[in-house]
Amino acid sequence: MLYNQSQKIITMIIFMKKIKPIALLIYVFSSVVIADDSFDIQFSDISIKTPAGSMSPHLSTSKSNITILNWLEPTDDGHRIQFSKFDSGWTEPSTVTNGNDWFINWADFPSVINFNQNEYAAHWLKKSGESTYAYDTYISISKNNGKSWSQPIKAHEDETQTEHGFLSFYEHKNELGFIYLDGRKMANKATHDKSHSSMSLRSGSIDRNLNLNNTQNIDGLVCECCQTDITVTDKGPIGVYRDRSEEEYRDIYITKLENESWSEGKPLHLDNWKINGCPVNGPVITGNNNEITVAWYTRSGGKSNIKVAKSFDYGETFNEPLLIGTNETVGHISMTTDNKRNTWLLWQKTAKKGLVELVLSKIEPGSNQIKHKIIEEAGKSPRFSFPQIIRNDETIILAYTTVINDSRETRSSNRKTSIKSLSFNANLY
Repeated sequence: MLYNQSQKIITMIIFMKKIKPIALLIYVFSSVVIADDSFDIQFSDISIKTPAGSMSPHLSTSKSNITILNWLEPTDDGHRIQFSKFDSGWTEPSTVTNGNDWFINWADFPSVINFNQNEYAAHWLKKSGESTYAYDTYISISKNNGKSWSQPIKAHEDETQTEHGFLSFYEHKNELGFIYLDGRKMANKATHDKSHSSMSLRSGSIDRNLNLNNTQNIDGLVCECCQTDITVTDKGPIGVYRDRSEEEYRDIYITKLENESWSEGKPLHLDNWKINGCPVNGPVITGNNNEITVAWYTRSGGKSNIKVAKSFDYGETFNEPLLIGTNETVGHISMTTDNKRNTWLLWQKTAKKGLVELVLSKIEPGSNQIKHKIIEEAGKSPRFSFPQIIRNDETIILAYTTVINDSRETRSSNRKTSIKSLSFNANLY
């Protein structure tokens, strides 16, 4: 499961960060929970017919309440990005772009979002060199509801043949922004200087003239291949990511866009998970006001867990997290909340022979009662995939990769996988 750094043929020497943990409000959200595994939900199958080899679905819902599903489809000589809008079901798919020189990977994949009402943004990954993880991130904008797209804009200024990916878009003040992982310094030879040869978390924005602006190095030492995530509150965007220290502790950090600049990252919760390679398991965040929820995977103490923590002050303080899936999860989490403040998580549960089950969990506010439902039995959804869940008004939407027989081949370009999508009315549960 680990992403071994030797695979990148890069050695890093880094220094321990001086960190100041965010205060914990233990009493707000008790970690004592009651779990119920008998949870009956009536789903509607809203899947789009996709060709064999379709993979990496991504879901997003904008401020304008436009929900988009995008995914990768194989073509005769490469891949294309397809997307569809939700309107009780999925509309006829449209194409953003296609290419035969893309980086195709189960953990780092394209996204399409709506912003500023009728505008759309898409990002994808294009190879920049022969090295496995040499790729750049490109962004394209549509100003006519996805009917046509701009020439691609590179999301970073450097020309290094290193990793640039794991991008998360956000809309703020009618402008498109993003955070992402940038490996430009990893092209350097390792030295005693921690800022010289490490993966960093950076940001940028695209203005009305399609120019790259507001680039910032948010954190100069982060985990190399864990997903980032962002939510936008009424006070501005909040981002989460997996940090990294000199001693290889890889805990979850939080940053905020304040006065047009991203704040220095702070630890959300000190798991003290020490691991010598990237676990390929980033955090997720949801919330649009003072109430923020963050979930993440950890194996601190030798036990696998999904942790779920709440904040009621825009992420300034967090409670002691709830634990889900102790010793029976590989993580790969997606999360949303409904209009009754229930938290819904989609995650992978370990099964026999290295396979996984896909599980939907609901956490009720106040009581912290947790209910689980198995969505896909073992082997029907690839272990090397990231399921998605999102809300559109009262409707909860799921999208994930399926496979007839799971194998390591499904981590990249293949002809075995397809996309499945389900929905249900959250008000009924």
